[in-house]
Amino acid sequence: MATTILLPQPLADLSSSPRFLPRRSPSRLLLPLAGLAAGRSRRGPRSSKPLTARFALTESDPRQSLESSSGPLLRDLAESFDLPSDYFAQLPRDLRLDLNDAAFDLSNGPVVDECGEELGEILLNLSKSWEQADTSTSRTLASKLPLLESSLTDNAKSALGKRLLSAGRRFQSMGQYGQGELDKIARIMIATGKRLAATQVSAATVEEPKKEARTFKYGELQVEVTSDKANIGAAIGFAFGILSWQLAQGVQNIPESSLQYANDNALLLAKSLRGALLAMGYSSAILSAFASFGLLVLARRLKSDMAFKCSASDLASLTNSTAVNPSDALMATFLCGRLDAISNQFVDTAHAVDTTYLLFSAYLVFSMQLGFAMLCAGSVRAKNTMNIMLTNVLDAAAGGLSYYLFGFAFAFGSPSNGFIGRHFFGLKEIPSDTFDYSFFLYQWAFAIAAAGVTSGSIAERTQFVAYLIYSTFLTGFVYPIASHWLWSVDGWASPSRTDGNLLFGSGAIDFAGSGVVHLVGGIAGLWGALIEGPRIGRFDHAGRVVALRGHSASLVVLGSFLLWFGWYGFNPGSFITILKAYNTSGGYYGQWSAVGRTAVTTTLAGSTAALTTLFGKRLLVGHWNVIDVCNGLLGGFAAITSGCSVVEPWAAIVCGFVSAWVLIGFNKLAELAKYDDPLEAAQLHGGCGAWGLIFTGLFAKQRYVDEVYGGTERKHGWLVGGDGRLLAAQVVEVLVIVGWVTATMGPLFYGLHRLRLLRVSGEDEKEGMDLTRHGGLAYVYHDGDDQLIDAAAPSVKRAGPKNQSPAPNVADQASTPAV
Repeated sequence: MATTILLPQPLADLSSSPRFLPRRSPSRLLLPLAGLAAGRSRRGPRSSKPLTARFALTESDPRQSLESSSGPLLRDLAESFDLPSDYFAQLPRDLRLDLNDAAFDLSNGPVVDECGEELGEILLNLSKSWEQADTSTSRTLASKLPLLESSLTDNAKSALGKRLLSAGRRFQSMGQYGQGELDKIARIMIATGKRLAATQVSAATVEEPKKEARTFKYGELQVEVTSDKANIGAAIGFAFGILSWQLAQGVQNIPESSLQYANDNALLLAKSLRGALLAMGYSSAILSAFASFGLLVLARRLKSDMAFKCSASDLASLTNSTAVNPSDALMATFLCGRLDAISNQFVDTAHAVDTTYLLFSAYLVFSMQLGFAMLCAGSVRAKNTMNIMLTNVLDAAAGGLSYYLFGFAFAFGSPSNGFIGRHFFGLKEIPSDTFDYSFFLYQWAFAIAAAGVTSGSIAERTQFVAYLIYSTFLTGFVYPIASHWLWSVDGWASPSRTDGNLLFGSGAIDFAGSGVVHLVGGIAGLWGALIEGPRIGRFDHAGRVVALRGHSASLVVLGSFLLWFGWYGFNPGSFITILKAYNTSGGYYGQWSAVGRTAVTTTLAGSTAALTTLFGKRLLVGHWNVIDVCNGLLGGFAAITSGCSVVEPWAAIVCGFVSAWVLIGFNKLAELAKYDDPLEAAQLHGGCGAWGLIFTGLFAKQRYVDEVYGGTERKHGWLVGGDGRLLAAQVVEVLVIVGWVTATMGPLFYGLHRLRLLRVSGEDEKEGMDLTRHGGLAYVYHDGDDQLIDAAAPSVKRAGPKNQSPAPNVADQASTPAV
């Protein structure tokens, strides 16, 4: 095998030494050396710069010649870590993540067994100092490496060399920073690693070709793409595209004659929803086709990517040359330049595929807004249908501007402190190597979901201007700061915190937002509904509960299914990427499997909660209620959202079962407390979201936590072998989020109440806000004994302030409008 040897001594002396035995013709080695020696003698004194030559070593080659060159390099390596005390701490976030990867490569696996106890301990501590950005400790530990060089065995040197090579390439990927300190460290680590790794290389050993992979970063995650993984991703995309196409075909084949509703307006609404479902199905199929095609192209190109990494020395070894011919060097330089340009295009393709995956997940999450709209519309009385649907549109529109201007910066503006971000206002400096526009879109879809939760709690009695104010404030300030705590690498409770200073040594796991989204939205809605008070007629004069049922169970069921569909972008999509391996050996298991497992746990939790609610309510009230089943289904989804990626499928069944009883219990408590929430949003999202956080602290599996959040032996669930620290972190998250939302949204709603901007007048509430505030009704309906009212009738009143609210009418309280 061709090896590069440093030649610090005179070449004339070296050529006469019998220590180097050429594998082929001796003349091919000695003649060039003699010529070089003669040339050197004519130029005068020996140059201080070492020369290099390539040799083919046999088994009889002594290794001392290789070992002699590693000592100076180890000393140079130790000196290269003489950096300012805050150097590592000042690195940008993406470079800090690369530094953590280098630390992992340096110490992963059985480092003590391979390198020996003393060297292994140094490498483990050096890796830890890099992760904690401790520059001084890193310098001290690196200075000990040259002292151990002479006492290491051949196996230890080889293992150390391989680790230095891997970590050095991580440093090399950081590029130029500051005065080039990182690049200097990379060069020395790679050179030292090559010397040490060569100590056990035999002439008969032929290096097996490795599967070519492309590793790139997206936000806090890194993805290693190989041709096999790209093919798997293409197969998944193709299967999803076929499924979406078949579903769209099934909806399209439903004859319109089978759509029968009470009136033409309801029929028109059904046709519109049918068109929306067709658009979603066909667009999903088309996007899946594009993604599959891109992955297939990437897989094909990665198979031929092994030829991209070449050099003149590689070409010399292929042509059985013992030294690099200048013409070969020029040819190799030309070819490698061309191939490097193509390689860069492959990296761009990988970024494009990953962005497509994230955008598709963002579209799924945004489709939940349609589900919220249908669910809310069906859960309120017909006279308030237009009002509640308009508020759902407002959540998305107002949330888009506020999250763009402030929210994203507060949430992910790193580097920052543990409380709030301070970069990327108005998406300044985006796109970058850290974030792209697709990441913003995905996070915006989450933000408006939190606002949509709150709108259901205060439905049927809230002024439109109050919706505008609270929605902007929630999506632009309250929600982003909570998400910064848990999802930013700088957040004080984040399990992905880069400096290693984790809450209780674990951080709080809230993978897709049981706390960040659902608990925030539910507690905000709780305070809004408490300050406003119950709807007129919700409780009679004796304090007994009066059912004010929604006007359309069909819309509730439709909205629930749309939310179910969107939840597959909410939970599995929170991985951000799919092409990531969890081990270096390749195989069928990787992040693509974790994405599928997350979809399975989501499905099982929701299904179990729906069935538990069905039979539980049957035992309590004596009949089957589809509305209760839909709410139970969504409660199960809200609960599993926190731990969906780190629990076993059987644990998801436990989560769904308990969440159903949590929802039933909180609904009973709300009735006793005379609390009115038309959509049970606070009980469903707040109560079940809090249970989901506790559930994660009980059942999170260590293996899955290590894979999803990185590292080894991370804190995990108390009931599956953990020590309870993760559970403590989850409890802290529940308490802090409840306190934060109470301290911000409570005063906001109270201020709006004092300014008379929160609740509509009693007369407007009784007549319905569609008629008094929005210019007409959503469709013709009949409310109790009232006459038929046409949405286009000229009797529509102009909205205005009312001085007095009439006393509640018991007859009106019990009325149940019907379409």
